[in-house]
Amino acid sequence: MESNDLRIFRAVALEGTITRAAQLLGYVQSNITARIQVLEKELGTVLFYRKHGMILSPAGEKLLPYAEQVVRLLDEAQYKFSNINKPDGTLKIGTYHHGSSINLMNIFSEYHKKYPQVELSLFILPSTVLANRIEQFKLDGAFINEAMFDNSSLVEDWVIEQQLVLIAPVYVKNLEEVYKLPFLMNTAGCYNRERLEDYLHTKGVSYIRYMEFNDSNAIISGVEAGLGASFVIKNIVREREKTLRIFSVPDKFSKMRTGFVHSKTVAPSAALEQFIMYIHRHKGR
Repeated sequence: MESNDLRIFRAVALEGTITRAAQLLGYVQSNITARIQVLEKELGTVLFYRKHGMILSPAGEKLLPYAEQVVRLLDEAQYKFSNINKPDGTLKIGTYHHGSSINLMNIFSEYHKKYPQVELSLFILPSTVLANRIEQFKLDGAFINEAMFDNSSLVEDWVIEQQLVLIAPVYVKNLEEVYKLPFLMNTAGCYNRERLEDYLHTKGVSYIRYMEFNDSNAIISGVEAGLGASFVIKNIVREREKTLRIFSVPDKFSKMRTGFVHSKTVAPSAALEQFIMYIHRHKGR
């Protein structure tokens, strides 16, 4: 049983005559008649009563729902594959806590205006969690700290180098005062926190007091309010020199790289491919 025979059968059943079915499908009438006869011979039953048109027999009535389903599925598949390079569906993107430094909201805004049919979602989690979720197919891609990059299961399509700086309330005069303050940082396991500890240990600071804040804006506001100090990406505080004291630390502790990664085992969807193009456009901004 060929799918095209079912399409012809469905057209004749709906139109009621060979003539109208031929016009609908763009076939000659003799071809329509021949294909219906082939289908009836194959099924071993009469599908139409040929009196004043083409009237479905009981066997034809039974076949019609199957023909409808087959034609619908074929048309749906054809539509999907003819639009396979057009972004649609869902796009789940992750970023670690300091992802705001890469203009994500601007990227999302431009992408949504171009592809409003794509359902965008953003998840803010530690880099290790994001990498695991990509491997579990729960995320399409994520911005993670490159130190967490595992090239055995992930593909890196984009990377940017950033610098960490110490920030303190504006009244703080020098680094010695910073070392005595509590630090507003993300939870244990955060890359910034680990680099901070490495740096402070070289300065003889063995005991570090923490206030755990898992939001970049809250951290900066807390430091401005005098709660303590922090170790953050320079870009996110570059316009706050009047409300913060900013201190540089050696490159060994301050240089970090952020990469955008996705699964190595799954080909990126059209939606993800276009998103990657957008983040490349924003890299130099």
